[in-house]
Amino acid sequence: MKSPFWPLAFAIVATLSYLYHPQFELMVAQVVVGMALTVLIIWSSAKVLSEKWWVGRLAMLSVVAGLMNATALNVFYSLLAAPAGGRFSLGLESVLGGLVLTALGYLWFVLRPKEEKDTGSNKSKR
Repeated sequence: MKSPFWPLAFAIVATLSYLYHPQFELMVAQVVVGMALTVLIIWSSAKVLSEKWWVGRLAMLSVVAGLMNATALNVFYSLLAAPAGGRFSLGLESVLGGLVLTALGYLWFVLRPKEEKDTGSNKSKR
C-alpha cells in the first residue's frame, strides 16, 4: 500500500492557503511554495531521522523553511501589488510556517513507506 502522505500534505497546504490568502493567485503561489518546501523538508530530514535529536533538527530545518516561505510570500505580494492585508507579521508568520512544516515532517516520519529489509541470502559472507 502506498503512503497517504503526499495527498494529505497537499490537502493541508491547500486548505491552509485557501483560508489564509485574500487572492486566488496568492493561494496558488502558496500551494506551490508550500509543497516545494515540504519536499525540501522531507529530503533534508531524511538525513537526520536516525540521529538522537532528530525532532530538534527537523524543527530547526523547518524554521529556516518557514522564513523562506514568508520571504517567498512577500515576493509574491510585491509582484502582484496586493497589500490586501490579513497577513501576520513576518516573525509570527515564519514561526507558524515552520510549525506547519515541522508537523508535515513528523507526519512523513509516521506515514512514510516502510523500507523492506533484504532477508535473502544473496550475499556471501567470507
